[in-house]
Amino acid sequence: MKCLICSSSFLEIASWRKLLFIKSSQLVCEKCLNKFEKAEEKDCRNEWIGTHYEGALDSVNSIYNYNDWMKHVYQQYKFQLDVELANIFTSDFLPLLKVKAKIVPIPLHPDMLLARTFSQVDELLNAANVPFHHVLSKTLNHSQVGKSKKERISTELIFTVTKDVQNQNILLVDDLYTTGTTLHHAAYVLKKAGANTVDALTLIRA
Repeated sequence: MKCLICSSSFLEIASWRKLLFIKSSQLVCEKCLNKFEKAEEKDCRNEWIGTHYEGALDSVNSIYNYNDWMKHVYQQYKFQLDVELANIFTSDFLPLLKVKAKIVPIPLHPDMLLARTFSQVDELLNAANVPFHHVLSKTLNHSQVGKSKKERISTELIFTVTKDVQNQNILLVDDLYTTGTTLHHAAYVLKKAGANTVDALTLIRA
């Protein structure tokens, strides 16, 4: 096998689960795999108490920390357009197949999607064959990079709801959680549109 990240050759460890096609083939060498760091549980909702978006997001969980290694892999995936890397996180998103809530990926602005050629969040879900629904449209294409948290919080709403979400439970999925502004904006408009609960899962937490 050849590692999708470092391109080095490695021997995949055989198992009955793989022989019976219960578990997918290993796509990353052990050296690269061991550099990923699982994120610890952290309730970030308290940071939004007293703001316009307090209570919009019911919970948020992340899978990995944004350490130097993840930053390298993330940039290779997102900015160097190495879409195949979505497959290395398949097992992380497989539990979503049992989720009863409607899974909603955070969308790119149409101009950004045209420039990037693919949605990094959609491809993470596609790799795990997780069904999802686009019920949000991103209306602004302003970058949040370099803005303070106060500036991000005060940014005008960047999403609109495009489909009926009345009385539905929503699970938002995004690639990176930094200040949480994007997810809180999305949760806010979904709650205003009648969603019952809005939780979130991200691949990475900065």
